[in-house]
Amino acid sequence: MTETTGAALWTGYRSGALLVDKTTDRLGVSHAFDGEKYTLAGVGSTERWTVPAAAVRLATDEERRTLGLGPRSVD
Repeated sequence: MTETTGAALWTGYRSGALLVDKTTDRLGVSHAFDGEKYTLAGVGSTERWTVPAAAVRLATDEERRTLGLGPRSVD
């Protein structure tokens, strides 16, 4: 049996998170997560695509700055 006391269950990045598709290096905003894939919306475009969860990461503060956004925050 796996001990989970005090461990948080990972459910993915929340909607609205700025993510990077590591397979294409494109930035996108997360819109949906089905447990396996994210649906991302392109920054500055109407393009949408899906990407496996293992192929995304949070945008860095430097990547956010290039878009005129502030650093990430945890809330």
